[in-house]
Amino acid sequence: MQSAFVVLLLLGGSSLSTVLAFPNGLVTPACERMIPNHVVDSMSTPAPFSVISNSSSYVAGQQITVTLQANETGFFKGFLLQARAADAGVGPIGTFSVTGTEAQLLNCSTVASAVSHTSNVNKTTIQATWTAPDNEFRDIEFRATFVQNFSIFWVGVRSSWLAFAGEIPNTTIVVPSSSTAVTLNGTVTPNSSPPLSFSSSILLLLPVMLLTLSNTH
Repeated sequence: MQSAFVVLLLLGGSSLSTVLAFPNGLVTPACERMIPNHVVDSMSTPAPFSVISNSSSYVAGQQITVTLQANETGFFKGFLLQARAADAGVGPIGTFSVTGTEAQLLNCSTVASAVSHTSNVNKTTIQATWTAPDNEFRDIEFRATFVQNFSIFWVGVRSSWLAFAGEIPNTTIVVPSSSTAVTLNGTVTPNSSPPLSFSSSILLLLPVMLLTLSNTH
């Protein structure tokens, strides 16, 4: 009876591992802590992966390219990518977009706030585009979890900090000689101010008027 119980326990544990591994990348239960439900601890050795952004700063609404990269001999099967506050780790922050079939978007408390894998095939690089929000003005970093197999995975692999550099101003520039006004965000609005004009006769008399004034002093 005891041996039968052990066999059942092992079979149950194997089935549980298969269920919790999420080979399809739908890892929303791991959104908060970014830790897979693999029942084992993450690796404590340096991760053979990098999280790279194409900018060291950002402004509201800016798009940043983020790359998950394995070293020359490494690979990963699964991953989870988010942007988080650099100082406190709160998040996720902003939204992502992806292309291709190896990555998908997840809703981690907000829409499209994380990226994960779509299958457990070997991968060496993944790229995603992050869009900065209009309501979070703080330094951020990108954090990723990399999974090689059920018992080998790394949590909290981080990019360099991206400093918040301010908002994109929405300033209107009025050109008097034109019938439109152009804003820096691309919006074109009518300009009700008429263009300035001078009479040609006034311009011809101007030197005479100036000479007369100089002779009176």
